[in-house]
Amino acid sequence: MSKRTTFTTISPLPEGIPREAVIDFLHNHREMIDLNPLIIERHPIPPPAHAAEDERSLIWWSMTDKISYLPGGLVTGQIEYTAAFRNLPDGVQTHCYAPMGTDIRERWSLAGTLPGEPRQPVELGLGAPLEGLYLREDVELRCNFVMSGFVKKTLKKAHGDLVERLCRKAKAAAAAAAAAAVTANKTGNVYNLDENEKGGDDDGNSIQLSGKPGRPDSRNGNGNSNGYRHQQAPVELE
Repeated sequence: MSKRTTFTTISPLPEGIPREAVIDFLHNHREMIDLNPLIIERHPIPPPAHAAEDERSLIWWSMTDKISYLPGGLVTGQIEYTAAFRNLPDGVQTHCYAPMGTDIRERWSLAGTLPGEPRQPVELGLGAPLEGLYLREDVELRCNFVMSGFVKKTLKKAHGDLVERLCRKAKAAAAAAAAAAVTANKTGNVYNLDENEKGGDDDGNSIQLSGKPGRPDSRNGNGNSNGYRHQQAPVELE
């Protein structure tokens, strides 16, 4: 007999992680899959025969999980399954087809309010923070009622580990982007400084600002060529 179970998990995100980094991660299916600690193998596949009509245009992956059936890894096994991915503006939606009639529909979405933004309404009873970003995971699970509790517990633990890895990766990416921006800004300032050290006359000719005296120029034979600073003759006072 199949049992339907639904649950929602809220995972607050640390400060300093930009929205774009989280959305980019959720839309990068390969990276998201690789951060799941259960998955030991994955590869993209064409839509399988069991795909629903509205899922045939989606991105499909075949994945293999290593599952511990008893604490301490005393009894383990592998489960191969397929999943469809659909990107959404605020996250990603997945549909997993696993053995024994196990069907898992998930939606990962980014929500929350950053300082200075209009506060978004928070659904009651979820324990979502009033300020700051958070990931919301909505799961609809259908499987044998005997396995329902085990599958739910395994999902929640694995996805908790996934969120922790996501946070570390997003923080590292944000720090790298900030460092790159500082470096680019310094490079731009040096370039502007070099350009500002050059002067020019009304005709567009460059003038050296170092104060070095002029030397004879082959064009006019005097020491006041356009490429040197003009030397004013001394004035005699009567």
